[in-house]
Amino acid sequence: MRPDRPAWRTRLLPLLAGLVALNLLVLLAWTLPRGYRLRNATARADAARVEVAAQRRIVQGLRDRDAAVRANGEDLARFYERLAGPARTELLPTLQEVERMARLPGLHPGGRAFAHEAIAGTDVERVSVTLPLEGSYPQLVGFLREVERSPRFLTVDRVAMRRGGEGTELQVVLSMYVRGGRAEGERRGDGAR
Repeated sequence: MRPDRPAWRTRLLPLLAGLVALNLLVLLAWTLPRGYRLRNATARADAARVEVAAQRRIVQGLRDRDAAVRANGEDLARFYERLAGPARTELLPTLQEVERMARLPGLHPGGRAFAHEAIAGTDVERVSVTLPLEGSYPQLVGFLREVERSPRFLTVDRVAMRRGGEGTELQVVLSMYVRGGRAEGERRGDGAR
């Protein structure tokens, strides 16, 4: 011991150093786990935010798909209600309307050919009409305009045009859709074709 230091300082200094070290150990023991838990909680919160954003995108996609399915269902109901009438009542008047539209601008229709095709999974049948026409180019354009304006649901599937001797020859393939055509007769088993 040194004579210039008091004895209490010599005894208390190690005790004070021990208390400071103990205080630092308690502080570290208290703050390190809390800091670790806080970092863990922050990382989990960030991961949860990313997951919530991903789930929101999935939910929005499902809502969009639901809206599309509903709109498709409404379109299908409207198609069945307004556009694809029963074959018994719609087929002959539609064919007569096509003939009338072909003669309207002064065209000369030739012999037409028909093809029936059942649409899988539905009660709808596609009836294709191949119609050869002869006339001038403006008459052919007039016919296509008439088809476009028709209140009946007709689609122009194919158009083939070539110059003939007296005018232009056009071969048009139109389609119409009807319910309960040949497929209905086949299901009943009566052999109606």
